Amino acid sequence: MDIHGKYFVLIDNLHDLICRGSKDYREALKNVQDYNMSKILSAKCSIPDKNGDFKSALCEMNIIFNVQQDVEVYNYVDIILRKYWMGTLRTEML
Repeated sequence: MDIHGKYFVLIDNLHDLICRGSKDYREALKNVQDYNMSKILSAKCSIPDKNGDFKSALCEMNIIFNVQQDVEVYNYVDIILRKYWMGTLRTEML
C-alpha cells in the first residue's frame, strides 16, 4: 500500500502549482485524480494483512491485471452469447 507515497508526491504537486507556478491547475488535478483512483484500486485489489492492518495490506499489480483480464473475457463471452441467442452470430461468421 506504499504505492501512493512513491509515485504521487502530492506535496511537491501542490508546491509546483502554488509556489513555483510550473504546473497549471489541470495538471495538478490530474495528478490528484490519479492518486485517488490508485487508492480505490489498491483497496479493492489488495491482499489483506494477517493482522488486519489496512496499511500493511499487499497490493499486487498482477492482481489488478488479472481482474482486468477477467472483465475483458467476461465481456467477450457475454457479447458472443448475446449474438448467438439473437441469431446474428452465424451470419457474422459467414
